[in-house]
This record gives sequence, structure tokens and C-alpha cells, in this order.
Amino acid sequence: MTKTMIISTVMTLLWTLSFPIMLFILKKRVNSVKKFSANNRNGAILHLYGKQVKVDGSSLVNVPFTTGKDLEIIVTVTPGQHTIEGIFESTETVGTKTRNVRTEKLSFNLSVEAGHSYSAALYFYSAEERADYYKGRTGKAILEIPLTIMEDSDYIKVYIIVYRED
Repeated sequence: MTKTMIISTVMTLLWTLSFPIMLFILKKRVNSVKKFSANNRNGAILHLYGKQVKVDGSSLVNVPFTTGKDLEIIVTVTPGQHTIEGIFESTETVGTKTRNVRTEKLSFNLSVEAGHSYSAALYFYSAEERADYYKGRTGKAILEIPLTIMEDSDYIKVYIIVYRED
């Protein structure tokens, strides 16, 4: 009984100490994103939910970027066409089963306009299906790339979708 009490007390103490720290980090990240967006108003802001991201063949060392509140990579690019490269991942829970899906490294061209914000991510549903479900709260889909991925001996249909958020 006392071991359980000690473990409960320690866990409560750890949670109590870490919660304000995590809130502070999240608030700092949100403020950093706002500042980044304000400083890059003349370009297009692109939220990339992926790993090993490159823009126009260049690593993030050569591209202005920050990390968003959802740990996405946020880059600013000039208006026009750009080549985006990376590995995209997503997780879906269906009933009690969780599917983690990851693409191979892929590349696509994207045309963006100054003063707008875009997001590129991997989804389990098409832009049309998502629009029906979310009743238009997803932004305007400007690019959709259907993919079929082999996962746990099943072929899964997924989509890379780029939304213009504003």
C-alpha cells in the first residue's frame, strides 16, 4: 500500500512540475510562430508535416524556418513554384487498432502566392471526403496526391494534400 502511495505522490509531483513548463514551452512556440509569420509577410508560409524536408533541393539550413506548435516545420518561400521533398507520416485509430503510415521520400511541385499560408500533410481521406466531414473548415485544397502504401500486408490509400489556409 505504501509503495502505491509513494508512486502516486511522485507521479503527481512530476505532473504538477512539468505541466506549467510544458505550457510555457507551448506558449513560447506559438509566439515564435506569430513572430516568424509577421517577419515573413512578403512570402508564402508553408506548414510541412513531414521529416527530412527539402525545399527546391535545399535543406532547411538555406531556408528560413521554425517549428510550429504541432511540431510541424514552417518555412517561408518566395511566391511562385517550388519543389517540396520529404517523408510524410500520419496515424489513424480505427476502433482499437492504430495505423501508423509513413511514405517513402517523395517530391512534388507546389505553386504558392505571397501573403498566404499553406499546409502539406498526409491524410487517410481525400480532400473531398474531408470537406464533407469538416464542413469546409479545412481550407481550400490546392493539391492532392493519391498514394497507395503497403502497411502490415495491407494496401492503404492515403493522400498528400496541400491546403491554402487563408
